[in-house]
Amino acid sequence: MYDLNDTILAVSSATSDQRVIIRITGPGALEACRQICRVGFGPLTKSRILLSGSITVDEELQIDAKLYVFPAPHSYTGDVVVEIHTYTNPAVTEALIGNLLKRGLRAARPGEFTARAYLNGKLDLAQAEAVNEIIVSSNEYQLAAAEKMLEGRLGQTIARLRESLMELLSLIEAGLDFSDEDIEFIARPEAVKKLIAIKDRLGLLLSDSIGLESLIDLPAVGIAGAPNAGKSSLLNALLGRERSIVSHRHKTTRDVLTGVCTLAHCRCVLFDCAGLLVQPEGILDELAQQAATEALRNSTVVMFCVDASKTDWSQDAGIRKLIEPKVLLPVATKCDLVWRGRPALESRAGSPRHQILAERLAALNELFAVDFLPTSAQTGAGMDLLRKAIDGKLTERFDVPRASAVALTARHKQMVTEAIAHVGEAADELKAGNDEVAAMMLRAAYQAVSDVDQPAAARIDEQILGQIFNRFCIGK
Repeated sequence: MYDLNDTILAVSSATSDQRVIIRITGPGALEACRQICRVGFGPLTKSRILLSGSITVDEELQIDAKLYVFPAPHSYTGDVVVEIHTYTNPAVTEALIGNLLKRGLRAARPGEFTARAYLNGKLDLAQAEAVNEIIVSSNEYQLAAAEKMLEGRLGQTIARLRESLMELLSLIEAGLDFSDEDIEFIARPEAVKKLIAIKDRLGLLLSDSIGLESLIDLPAVGIAGAPNAGKSSLLNALLGRERSIVSHRHKTTRDVLTGVCTLAHCRCVLFDCAGLLVQPEGILDELAQQAATEALRNSTVVMFCVDASKTDWSQDAGIRKLIEPKVLLPVATKCDLVWRGRPALESRAGSPRHQILAERLAALNELFAVDFLPTSAQTGAGMDLLRKAIDGKLTERFDVPRASAVALTARHKQMVTEAIAHVGEAADELKAGNDEVAAMMLRAAYQAVSDVDQPAAARIDEQILGQIFNRFCIGK
């Protein structure tokens, strides 16, 4: 699947950037660049080399570029790596890549640069997977967990467990080799005790770990309330753009509208649902309500919106009973309208306006037995506090690891779980006097633990490697 004799290339910069970075690695990287670049390479050293000059795109076009040369084996992939940095457009980039492909290079597959780093021993598999987790991270917690895995913390933990398993396996198999003689390398009770200790350490690794897959998806924040409660205006204000249609007419929103909101510590998906009704009036209302309740049920946080400018909240009280959120964030909307029809009231603190708002909020808090956050999508009042409140609610829900915790992917968890089962079986077989079966179970446990970061040593097949690296971006 991955031929280390190939020289591969890919665009490794974002498509939106003006600066284009073409990454090349493999035995033919330097020669291909010499053929198209007008720069002097000279002798290679252990450190990277920066070269400036021009490169030939085709027979009629040359462009300025810089080349970063990373000699083997001190590069990311372990092979020679050359990066071409230039400022150009997509058409020229495509022509330049075509020129390189004509010279025997091959377009890289997704994740092939990191796969080559793994195959060349520059990264263990857990670190290679961490590269992808860093690329796709959408919040600071996922990024921090992935960075810890890239540091090799998981590999260090697994190495100690693997060493303990091999030491015990060696003692048990040595006893089998000398079973006809009166030699005991380790007593069964002591071996069982060591196995239980290893099992506990594996269990601790599993229980104390953070699941990276739990941090990959953006958390969902639903916006619930009665029709015309100001939900759409609130969504637009939080997103900073007109994502939802705002109208004074009821039932304007029928579908579930979404948008990504960036907060202080993470990003989240906001859901603007159809207004909820205690008694839907027709099939369209029922369908809209089903979609809304389903979205709210899957939300991490639900903002329950109540129009503060109203005086009768009996319908809102009925709607509150329809939702069962994991985390509730009560929001009083349209607070700029509580003095509607009384424009002469002053706006300074302690004025009748603030007294009216305070009275409305007190009434809301008493009716629903929760504290509402006053907001106005129209004036922006309370929006910063609302963002902080959402951010706070979400960060409380994140499974943030302690400093000593290890990040695990779903694949890692599967391997550790298998190892725990095999170690438990080995202990049971030892207690029963079946040393040979216990040794077989220990070998299976060692294999499972090795699969976390050294599957090549465990004879992993190319299909599994392909499943791991195909999730990567091209050029990474």
